[in-house]
Amino acid sequence: MFEFASKQRVKNAQYRGFTLAEVLITLGIIGVVAAMTLPTLISNYQKSVALNRLKQTYAQIMVGIEAVAAEQDMLPMHQWKCTETWDSGKFNYIQESCFYLVFEKLGAKMHGRSPENMDQVMCYGETPYRAYTQMNGNTGDIPTSGKWLSTYSWSATMPNGACVVWMAYAWTGDARGSMIIDIDGPYAGPNRYGKDTFRFLYVAANSGAGLGSNGLNIYPVSYTSTNRNNLKNNCKSSGSACAALIWQDGWQMKPDYPW
Repeated sequence: MFEFASKQRVKNAQYRGFTLAEVLITLGIIGVVAAMTLPTLISNYQKSVALNRLKQTYAQIMVGIEAVAAEQDMLPMHQWKCTETWDSGKFNYIQESCFYLVFEKLGAKMHGRSPENMDQVMCYGETPYRAYTQMNGNTGDIPTSGKWLSTYSWSATMPNGACVVWMAYAWTGDARGSMIIDIDGPYAGPNRYGKDTFRFLYVAANSGAGLGSNGLNIYPVSYTSTNRNNLKNNCKSSGSACAALIWQDGWQMKPDYPW
């Protein structure tokens, strides 16, 4: 009798499942854990994708610069010769206009200077795209001529889909031209500085920057700053120094990057 009862208890235990309350409690715990971890996982993934695309696009541009420089007797970019300009008459701002040679070398799709419309500056494709904003969501001085984006700019769609816009101004001091990289083009992503859009400068080696002997330098805006906290605060607000923050951190988006 005792043996039969023991076997029956074992048999009953084998077929005993979870109660409804136990299932609901387990699902609730899983939901709480997911709610706490998923945003971080998604954010880290987005940062990783953005960083890899930025590094890839920057590396391609540097390859193009080196290739064109080799054809220009290794002269720095501001001394290149490009009398036979692409789309004659549009590249008429001193030597920095030769930057288009880099994108031709890379097989990029060229876009001429935009009409007087700030919504058509970045690799315009006849379809309106989302306006560009600072990291904090403001427009700030972005649509101002001669600043972040400008209707005096030209752009090119890279083979990887990134859009690069450059302004051919002969600035004084270190900076001799401005370049903006939108890693996924104007028709994808948030079009926000520090997330998918980053600012760079062409820095001439003979201008006193002391950053190289061949003059083939593309550096982030605010690259001279050594105060990381200032870079992070600037990145969090306007977004102009986000590329410099990444660059100073060894081409990383560290956990405190203001994503």
